[in-house]
Amino acid sequence: MAGTRLAIHATFMVELFVVVLASFLYASSRRHNPFSSAEPFLTEKSGWKVLLEDVSPAPSPEYDDDSGNIFEYVGQCAVAIMSQIYLMMGVELETTELVVPNRPRRSSLFVQELRQNIANFPAVDGGNEDDDERKASSTIETIILSPLKVNLSAPQVGPSSAVGKSLAEALERGFRSQSSALPQASPAIRVGTTESKYDSRFDISDKDLCDNFQLPPQSKQSGNHREVKFPEIILLMGCSSSSVGIEVDRNSDIVVVRTVLTVERKNELQRHLEEDTSRLLLSTLFVPLSNNGHRLESISIKLIDENPASHATEGVNDGDDNGITAKVHFDIIGKALSSSVQAKIGPLLEDLSFIYGGKIEVYGNASGMTEGSVVKTENAVSLAVHSTAYLPLSEDIVELGKDDETTSGKHVSSKGLADWIHTHSHQPTKNTGDVEWILFVPSQDNAPLTVRNKSNGGKGKSIILSSPQPDGGRMKNVYPNGMSIVDIPNFTGKVDLDLSQILSSYTVDISHSLVYLIGYIRAMHGLPPSTGADLSSVKYHGDGREKLSFWELESIARKLYASSLETALFETDALMALLHQHAGTLALPTEVAHELNNATHLLRQSISLIEKGFPVVYATSLLHGSLQHLESVKNDHRFFELPYFAPDHYLAVFSPLVLPLLLPMIGGLVREVKRFRELRNKVDSC
Repeated sequence: MAGTRLAIHATFMVELFVVVLASFLYASSRRHNPFSSAEPFLTEKSGWKVLLEDVSPAPSPEYDDDSGNIFEYVGQCAVAIMSQIYLMMGVELETTELVVPNRPRRSSLFVQELRQNIANFPAVDGGNEDDDERKASSTIETIILSPLKVNLSAPQVGPSSAVGKSLAEALERGFRSQSSALPQASPAIRVGTTESKYDSRFDISDKDLCDNFQLPPQSKQSGNHREVKFPEIILLMGCSSSSVGIEVDRNSDIVVVRTVLTVERKNELQRHLEEDTSRLLLSTLFVPLSNNGHRLESISIKLIDENPASHATEGVNDGDDNGITAKVHFDIIGKALSSSVQAKIGPLLEDLSFIYGGKIEVYGNASGMTEGSVVKTENAVSLAVHSTAYLPLSEDIVELGKDDETTSGKHVSSKGLADWIHTHSHQPTKNTGDVEWILFVPSQDNAPLTVRNKSNGGKGKSIILSSPQPDGGRMKNVYPNGMSIVDIPNFTGKVDLDLSQILSSYTVDISHSLVYLIGYIRAMHGLPPSTGADLSSVKYHGDGREKLSFWELESIARKLYASSLETALFETDALMALLHQHAGTLALPTEVAHELNNATHLLRQSISLIEKGFPVVYATSLLHGSLQHLESVKNDHRFFELPYFAPDHYLAVFSPLVLPLLLPMIGGLVREVKRFRELRNKVDSC
């Protein structure tokens, strides 16, 4: 009988244990669904197994090595708290009010390692004087980037010859001496020698090949791809005097330098490279930005057709004897707007998307970014295009033109047009990087329309309503930012025209008006209104001025890199501190850990590219890609502190249910065990 009672108590204990264990396993293995009301009890921490970087904080000599500092810190906090209590009680203190000391947050080991790598960048002049002082005082804002490496290709002498190396040394000396005269625009440059892929095209015995040499057209790739490589300067010698100069390709980082000098005049050639060519290259390639610029977030282009009915025509072959109606005209101008924006603004946004790092994809070696790796980016700047109609100009601001150059046409004052557009425009709250631009198509009654400034007598087809230059770190929050007038031709009375001809004419007119918007965007980044230096010895090749040249992108990237790098390190450090502080309760699924690994990998590769001397434009793209991965980690619904029941919450829920059953059963089990032993001892003694 005693054994039976003991078996019953033991069975109850086993059953209770099985119930608790089953509920625990169910809570810990059930996947989280953010759209369900029921949550798992335990966090998913599978990502800790795949996390590459150490999230531990760096050791602090001030607080870790000397325990006295910790006690001093606690004492200061206690004194400050007591002083606040006395002040609340109305007790006047003779001492000044104390403030709780702000103990600085320790940086993570990962970020400290990166900052140390940055501090170890080679000095610009290559010397070691004051190197320790530079490393100790260097910060991200004042960092001197590693020298940019440029390869000099002299196909007529070869890269491995002593002459080629001496020419590269002469050009590097010239860059070093000229940089002091242009400190804000030109970086430090190291010049190496390389064998160009165009060397096989050269025949030294051919005297005319130098004059006839042309770079092959760059192959157009789908999307925005860029191959990571060092810029190249091709030196051609023995040219005729008419072809001497510098040729810059807007679509690539290749520069062609032609000179009449030959290898036989080596000393004169070296002096020419050191004194003249270096100065001209620095002033041509590296654009001095007028300000720090401002990131472009989005572009909104709105076309306003004052009166589509005034553009209705008769006699145009559209398949209808009634000609083009107002609706057909509005549809045509909408198509022309889309095609014009795509052709003019699209290439510009592709270039800026590479700088701002949209969706970064890196193709290269697993060990890291090397020469020949490919970076692809897209969708970093949003673009919105829409059109509207029937918004007539006020009659009191339109005046008949009194111009010696034209006998017809009307004009409107810049102030009157600005007041009119502000009255009829909604003023939203936007970021300083958002740009809104108006294209105004006047009716045939007001065409051609010209904007005139009465104060200085200037006239044109566009006005700026808010300055593109940052004002105290911010741009004027006025929208729209600018406005352009699009004068389209009048096709009334013309025959033998079809819709394609009208569409083509509208597209040309709208494309011409978008040039003002392109100039505004360039001014936002501190660039001059147009590309290219006003020098007779410099020639530019490639696409039109709606695209940014490689060297303009490099200038913008060098301006943005320091602040972007500090932002990336700060965000990474904050995320690492969160992971370390709440490692026991913070969810870190595998997918989130992979995002964090991508962010830290791109951050390392960005700094590595700078250290190796690659152009900053590639490093900036990877840097913004790292920032996007960090943002993805922080916004992931699975990455929260205590998104489920933590173990202490689990204990708090089950203790009131289990303990009232468990304690009496444990007590009863102990009593039954004692009783069972006593009975067995009596049986044995008998």
